[in-house]
Parts: sequence; C-alpha cells; structure tokens
Amino acid sequence: MGAMGIHQIDPALRWPYGFETEDDEEGQEAGADEDWGIDQEKRGRKRKRPRSAKRPRAATPSSASSSGPLASWNAVPKRPRSSAAKQGDTPRAGAVVVPSETEAAAAEEEEGTASSGGAGRKKAGWSCHQCHTAKRQMVECERCREEIYCTFCVKKRYPKLSVAEVRAECPCCRGICSCKRCSAKVKQSEPKSPALRICNSSRSAKKKKKADPSGVESTSVCNGVAPTEANDYSSLISSNGINNPSVKSDKIDTLDVRAQEESKIKHARYLLHYLMPCLTELNKDQMAERETEARNLGLKLSQMNVEQADCRNDERVFCDNCRTSIFDLHRSCPNCSYELCIACCKELREEDLQGGTCREELVSYPNRGFDYMHGGDPLPELINCEETDLSSCQPKSKKWVASRGIIRCPPTELGGCGEHVLKLRQIFPKDWLNKLEINASWLNKKLEPSNIVSGECPKCTKNENSRYAATRENSTDNYIYCPKSDNGEADDLKHFQSHWVKGEPVIVQGVLQKMPDLSWEPPHMWSEVHGSSTSSDMKNVKAIDCLSCCEVEICTQDFFNGYYEGRMYENQWPEMLKLKDWPTSNHFEELLPSHGVKYIDSLPFQPYTNLKSGSLSVSALLPDDILKIDMGPKSYIAYGCTQELGRGDSVTKLHCDISDAVNVLMHTAKVAPSEEQQDAIKNLKARHEAQDEKDCCGNFAINGNDKCHKSCVGANHASSLNYIDDEEGGALWDIFRREDAEKLKIYLHKHSKEFRHIYCSPVEKIFNPVHDETFYLTEEHKRKLKEEHGIEPWTFVQKLGEAVFIPAGCPHQVRNLKSCTKIAIDFVSPENVKECLKLTQEFRKLPKNHRAKEDKLEKIY
Repeated sequence: MGAMGIHQIDPALRWPYGFETEDDEEGQEAGADEDWGIDQEKRGRKRKRPRSAKRPRAATPSSASSSGPLASWNAVPKRPRSSAAKQGDTPRAGAVVVPSETEAAAAEEEEGTASSGGAGRKKAGWSCHQCHTAKRQMVECERCREEIYCTFCVKKRYPKLSVAEVRAECPCCRGICSCKRCSAKVKQSEPKSPALRICNSSRSAKKKKKADPSGVESTSVCNGVAPTEANDYSSLISSNGINNPSVKSDKIDTLDVRAQEESKIKHARYLLHYLMPCLTELNKDQMAERETEARNLGLKLSQMNVEQADCRNDERVFCDNCRTSIFDLHRSCPNCSYELCIACCKELREEDLQGGTCREELVSYPNRGFDYMHGGDPLPELINCEETDLSSCQPKSKKWVASRGIIRCPPTELGGCGEHVLKLRQIFPKDWLNKLEINASWLNKKLEPSNIVSGECPKCTKNENSRYAATRENSTDNYIYCPKSDNGEADDLKHFQSHWVKGEPVIVQGVLQKMPDLSWEPPHMWSEVHGSSTSSDMKNVKAIDCLSCCEVEICTQDFFNGYYEGRMYENQWPEMLKLKDWPTSNHFEELLPSHGVKYIDSLPFQPYTNLKSGSLSVSALLPDDILKIDMGPKSYIAYGCTQELGRGDSVTKLHCDISDAVNVLMHTAKVAPSEEQQDAIKNLKARHEAQDEKDCCGNFAINGNDKCHKSCVGANHASSLNYIDDEEGGALWDIFRREDAEKLKIYLHKHSKEFRHIYCSPVEKIFNPVHDETFYLTEEHKRKLKEEHGIEPWTFVQKLGEAVFIPAGCPHQVRNLKSCTKIAIDFVSPENVKECLKLTQEFRKLPKNHRAKEDKLEKIY
C-alpha cells in the first residue's frame, strides 16, 4: 500500500469518532443484560437448523410462482428454503486525530458548568439512556422528566442537537433515539405482514383472517379453495404516489380505508397482468416433465403419483449441475441425493446440456509486480511465464446422456454415483402449481383489465423532470425521467411505471432531504456499528484495491482518513479503495437500525421499494415465515477521482443484475490532487499507453492484428472534462439498454485484450462479457462502441441525494468522481419478472464456480 496523500482537510471533516473508551465499556456492561435480551428477541424470530451435508444450500426464499397475489388463493405449505499488508499505526502529517477521553471529559465539564438547573449535574443512581454510564455530566429532559442523556452522547450521537435542545426535548421524545431499545421498538411497530399472505399449513382448510396494518382485515384461503368475494384483496398493503410511507397509525378514517381498498385492487390487477404469463410458462415446463415421466412408466398422467421430496423448512435445494435454485419439480438420486433441475433434464434428453457445462473453469492472473501495474516490465521470473492452459484445469469429461428419456445419476467424475435412475420428486403438494394457475386465471377474469401505460411520454422531453443522457439518432428515449422526491403529484407512480415498463432507468432528486435527522458521514456510520461490538476486528477493515482488483487489509481510521484526504502510492498515482456490501454481516438494519428504517421509509415509489410492505414488490409479497435472501440495504463506501485514470479507477465494472435495484448517493467528499501529483499522473499515463501498445500488439497479440494498437492509443487519456465542474456530482453512470446487450457483447469479445483486470493483466478468458465483471468501458471505448455498432448507454452524473433506479437486465457500470457513500437495495418488480427468468437461464450456462452464480440465482426461485 502506498503513502497517504499530502493534502490537508477541513477540521470539521476530521475523524470525530474513536473506538470505545473505558467509560463506554462500563456503560455497555451496565446495559448488557438489556441489550442481550433485545438481541435474543431478534434472533428468536428466525428459524435456523443445522444443514444437511448432502445438498448445497443458502438462506433464501421459495419459488417465483409462490410470490404474488396469485398465491393467496392456494395452499402453500410452510416450506421456506434457505439459501495484503496492514497499515502501520505511525501517525503522519495531516492525519486525523482521535479525541482522547480526557479532552472529551474536559469539554463535558465546561458544558456542565454552563448548564443551569439540574441539567449539568451528576445524580446518584442515574445513568445515560444511550450508553448507560453514570460518570458523566447529565442532561435531563424537561418534557418527559424521565430520560437523561450524557453530554458526551449528545455530541457524539446527535451532533445536530445542542445540549439546550436536548434539555428541552430529548431524542427519545423527538422519536430519533438511536439506542438499541428504542430502535427495536420502532422495528416491532412496523407492519410485519406483507401483502397477499400464503397459508401457513397445507393441512388446514379454513380461512384465516388477520388484521392488516392499515386496520383492514385480510383473508387468505388455504388448500386451493377459490375465493368468493372480490373484497378479499385487502391483504395488499396500500401505498401509492412517489413518497407515500407505510401506514403505521391504528386510527384510519373511512375515506382512507376506501382509498386503500381501491389501491389494493388496482395493484392486484397490475400484478396479475405481468405474473400470469410467467406462471403459465413455469407450469408448462413442469407439465412437460410430468408427461415424460408418465410415458417412461407406461402410465396415464392421471394415474401417476410423484413422490414428495424430503425437504426441511430451513433448507434450499440447488441443481447439482447448473447450481440453479429448485423451487418444486426436480429429479433426485435415491442413493446419493444428486439433484437435477427440469431444465437440465430437458437439455440432457436433447443431447445439448448447457447448464453449468459440467465443469469448473480456472483462470490464472499472475502477479507480475508493482512496477508492471504502472507500465514497467514484469518480474524476471514471470517474463517467460506461459499462459495457463485452461483446458488442462478441467476434469476429464465423461459422456452423460439420457437413454430413451430415462436419466441416470451421473458418474462420480461429475458429482453423482452413476448407479441409479433419477426419480421425479416434488416439493409442493400435488398439482399445486396447476391449481394456482387455474385460480389466478379465474381471478384475472373477474377483475377488470389493468390500465397499463405504454408509449412515448410527452412530459419527459426538455423539462425539469427529465435529464438528457444519450444522443441516439431517431430515438425517443434519450431523456431519463427525473422527478423530484417531494412532487406530491398523484400520478407520479403511474408516470414512473410508463418508463419502468419499457426498461428505462429513472432518477429521483432530493431523496436525502427526507432523512435530515441522521448523519450519513461514513465515520459516524462505522462508529454506530462499532458501538454494538467490542471486537478488535472492527479496528481493521478489508477493502478492495481498485488497481490490483485484490483485497487488502487496512486500519479503519486510515481508510476513513483517505476517504476525506485521499491516498496515493509512492509514485504519486492515486490509490483507490472501496468497501462493498458493508456491513458484511448482511444485517444492515440490525447494526444500523435507525439508518435502515429511515432509509427504507424515505425511498420513492414505496409500493416497489418498501421491502416489508410494498404492494408491487414481488419479494415483499412472500410469506413472513420463510427465510428470505438479503435484499439490502447495503452500503458502498469508496474513494473517487474526477479525472479518468484508465487504470485503478474507482469503478464498479460492467455487470448485469438479475433483479431491479435502487441506489442512493448519501454522502460525497471531494479530493483534489496537487499540481505535483497531476504531473506525476500525466507521466505515468504515458507509460501505461506504451505498455498497452506493447501488450496488445506484441506478447498478447490476437490473430496477428497489427492495427490493434490504434484502439489502445489515447484510450486512457480521455478525461471526463464535462463532469469536473459539477460540484454536486458524485458518480458517473453508464446504463445500456437491454436490446443493446448482444452488440455490446460482440464489441467486448473483439476488443477484450485492450482491457485489464487482476494485477492489471490483460483479460485472459471470457465466459459472458456482461456477467464476468472484468470490463470497464472508458470514454474512448464508448466512442468506438458507437462508431462500430451504433449503440451508446444512458450516461449521467448522479448527484448528492439522488436515487437511481436500474431495471433488471440492463448492463451498467459506475465510476466515482468523488469519495462516495451509497446505499442500495434490490427488489423484484412485476414488470421485470419475465426478464429475471430470462437472465436466470443465462446464469445457468456459466461455469459452476463463476462469481456471478454465487448469489444471483437466489433472487427468483
């Protein structure tokens, strides 16, 4: 790792938070029993059991076919399936200093002296509501006369409140207290029941009524009993408009209830419109496999009985060949429990097995040394190093085919036993999916057709609610819908849907203004997490070095110093670090409860983005008693640089998400390089360019094409001059249209050797250029892409407080222009379920150990 940057920062932005002091630890001990009880209550709501060693599993929900309003009319059994060197501690010039305990105590005494009445005095037997410490100066709330806060916590946890304001009305009275107990109460008071519940037991044939959070009773029908009243749609949670929060009040007048009922029915129509075709297709695939089984057994379809699979409530089943989630019908070996999805069964019979390709791919990126990454020669021992023969890394392929439609367990080389015939098994009850489709079809006919908006939007051309993002000729989608979060217009949701249904991204301005009481400074968020743990591991953090694309370990305080000041290597090349998917425990709302709850409630288009009660969010409509996958929130904290470096940029490389996502820019910090560093960057770029020409046309030439160097020259010198003067801008986005993905793949295959990946080595192997996450298109590459194939992405700068909605299936990449903190969630909208299923088939065909298959296939099934 290199040395820190030489620039000073504003004292107001210095690291204001240290690790727990002795008083904090005593306070934690005083409230240990209370906090332990709260943690146990949280843990008690999750069912966890030991997993079987026979099947790969993860914590994740059930099938797509059981997610939506259709499932409310059928019995769904309770079958959820789970799914480099450390930085030194030596202080340096300009480093952020952590305030000592004595300094904090002195400040407290000074503030306590200025206080009047009982506000600044220590009272025997009293402890701080936040930290449970009784050794500090205290401030008593004059409103409730019950809660007391120490001045240290007031300064540290509520920097926007003065001691006088806390004395007049404490954080607890204001409803912004961030302690564990108050956060737990807020969490428990939220609606726990998502829309369209599924029956809890397949053995019950009674209708169960449960009070809806909005005060309206909802009805769920079990065992496939058809509904009798149209007003049973009340299980949907009402939420309409761009910023409509979840209903939390128990007192709702009659007009509100009537409006909610109309909204529920409207959303049910909308869901059915998009989910019915997907349900029909899933049922068709399962029916084809049943018919094949009946022919093999010499039985009629009505005579055949499929054995129930032995699956526990807390497990999730994968296909052992393609690693796709199995939600219902599949084949299993009675001897070794090898499991195969029906898609792989079909390909085997057609002698065209693609899913998983029955192999693992190994790609080697040798470390050629630090000097090589900056345009120098590789290390002597690697000069004559030959490229890894990828084919030699593969297990010997054995023939695995179906015999007259009958599929046997694969040989041991492919993970099976090679002895028994794979038996057809089902996870849900007999004909469950078929009955679900019948009842959904009946419901769809009874409801009036949904009013689906389509066509060109006249409002989004050259006005304040649109943003110019592309220059395509003869195109009507060069502008992106960009409304304000506080518009308050009744048709905002409908307007959003008119763009979303066409696969267009959407930008919403001013989302951060909905969260004025919380600090999104990265050190503050880290301090909040550290306050709930005394682990020494919190003093170091694992980050990604964007130059080498490798994980490094760095002191937490050094990382956040670099966030504000910048860091650079010994040769003055900017050092870009980033944290991804932090907190790593996948429990953002537990570690940062106040931030998590407020963030979710402040997101625009609540029917889609509220992960607990969104009436148009397919993932939120799953039943409560299943183990769901982590849809967020997740934070992304990264350094940034306005100038495009070409190597080591702070980027999220080109990829394609299998679900929808919304990403909000919560905080930025500008780091400007000195003139000396700018000169060093210019000289190093010249070395990079010479190396690119040599590697592309010399040792790594492809097909003897001597013209390839022309593609490299100047590729790293295209500066983002259009974005330098944008003070509010934080991240540069490029989002491609779905229909342009194939042409994008062709371009990347052709120019793959012009891109660098791990250790700045040229890209060695391509499986799927959109899913590999090995490419970032510079300004020069985007220019050539349009020149060769006539396509270009939507390109725009995300400003502070803006939310970017990315539709599933749209390839996209991001470059940070400043140090950025972003919070994002995933969701599944009804409009894009079909696209999600299509992407699932693409991920099936990737190698077994492909990084994109780790968690993306969990989101649909």
